[in-house]
Amino acid sequence: MAPKKPCTNGFMVFTFEWKAKYGKQISLRDATAEAGKIWANMNMEERSPYNEKAKEEKVKMRKGGDKLTCVGTSISQMDRHKLELEQKEKQIKRIIEQTVRNSVKDGELEHKAYFFITVNYFTKTLKGHVYIPAELSVCEYSLKQGVSRIFHTLINPGTNVYGHQYEAQHHSETTHNLPLPPNAMGDENLGTIYNEVLKFLGATDEYPPLYTVRENIHIVVSVLDFLKSDIRASNITLNVYPIQYLFYVMKESTCEQGELEKPKSFHITDALFERDCFEYQSGIACQFHEDKDKSKYCTQSIVTRWGYMFSDYMCHDIAVPLIAGRHIPQNTNLEAIITPAPAGCSYTNSLLSLATSSNYSYKIVADSKLYYDDNETTVSSSNDNKTSYTNNFPALGSRKNIPTPAGQRPGSSRSRRDYEEEYYSVLTEDIRPELNPWATRSLRPKPPQPADSWFNVTSNRSRDQDNDADSPIYSFGRGRHLPSINEFNANTSALGPGRLP
Repeated sequence: MAPKKPCTNGFMVFTFEWKAKYGKQISLRDATAEAGKIWANMNMEERSPYNEKAKEEKVKMRKGGDKLTCVGTSISQMDRHKLELEQKEKQIKRIIEQTVRNSVKDGELEHKAYFFITVNYFTKTLKGHVYIPAELSVCEYSLKQGVSRIFHTLINPGTNVYGHQYEAQHHSETTHNLPLPPNAMGDENLGTIYNEVLKFLGATDEYPPLYTVRENIHIVVSVLDFLKSDIRASNITLNVYPIQYLFYVMKESTCEQGELEKPKSFHITDALFERDCFEYQSGIACQFHEDKDKSKYCTQSIVTRWGYMFSDYMCHDIAVPLIAGRHIPQNTNLEAIITPAPAGCSYTNSLLSLATSSNYSYKIVADSKLYYDDNETTVSSSNDNKTSYTNNFPALGSRKNIPTPAGQRPGSSRSRRDYEEEYYSVLTEDIRPELNPWATRSLRPKPPQPADSWFNVTSNRSRDQDNDADSPIYSFGRGRHLPSINEFNANTSALGPGRLP
């Protein structure tokens, strides 16, 4: 039977702490002797913290200690860490909601400026999980002015990535394609870069928070700490919040001001934000990535595209006019963007059409209407009892209503050829059938009959096309009907492959 562990007292707690700080090179026996001299000169007030720790350890020993995971981590410690993260996330959400609500209350919703940030890195170290920075961009955005300012820089960390060369090379080739240290591009003064970011934010007392995607917050925080570790950097900590939740709260506010239906939950706005329709937009990245055709991974392009997405889904809710190059790409045709006042919720529709060369760009709104530049097609909503169409398609030509002949019921059965003859009888001469693909489809020539083969069977029975519907047809081969017995009892002229005896 294993001996019972002696209970820890305040003096032993003090001894272990003293040895960890001042007596690392001496033995425990010598450390106990030296700590005993100091302990003897301490009063009860100075000894009380160590005695309290000893009592806590005694309680733990009586209860059998904390339960551990398979890797030796205390379960209670993990629960406390999880609770702290949940409370921190709730606090961040409250801060974002309060910021947007204050802007609405002050009438500054469209003028309130927000700062978006994103970074590129070379690799992550195994010790400390530090991300070595390679590129950084920050932009200032508001609903009124769009992307008004951008700060972009390439970073040379100045240290070789020993032991991580393969990971860094693979990450660079698959993403930003920046050269690795010591051949890295950009500024080597890390403290200067951090100070320039603070100067770009333009605050003196309290700096505004930065927003980035939720899954990259820890990367941005690590890069900012890496820059701040330089001796020339200011000792100011910047807060980084999730941009997806900002997108959700701002979308709620714009819908409320525009008297539109709000999004049901943040999952909808998260899906909209992930739908990056400007992902392959050219002309918004830095010169290096434009030359390398890697603008998709450029940090300057990413923050600019975030601003475009905010404008695309929110500006039309509160009737903010779009500015080319700030709310939308520079080469976008503003005349092709139709911004009607929808009657329902519009959070599922994108305002912008990227087909700048199109003459009939359209947008689907909540009341099921298609808006064209030159013509308009109105489609009744699904709530109507009867669906009716008034079509005037610009590419398909006009259509005219075919009147129902006298004495003929609308629901009576008529052949398809009768309807086609009646349709072309009311067409004018200037409208040719070939302009309407829906009509010419039925006038295409029938395919030629296949050549005779050994599988042809001559039958004395004649079948009319109208009688086909009276006989049952079953699936046999490639859509062939199952032949009856009489067809195979017919006399054949000769025997051969595929013939019946």
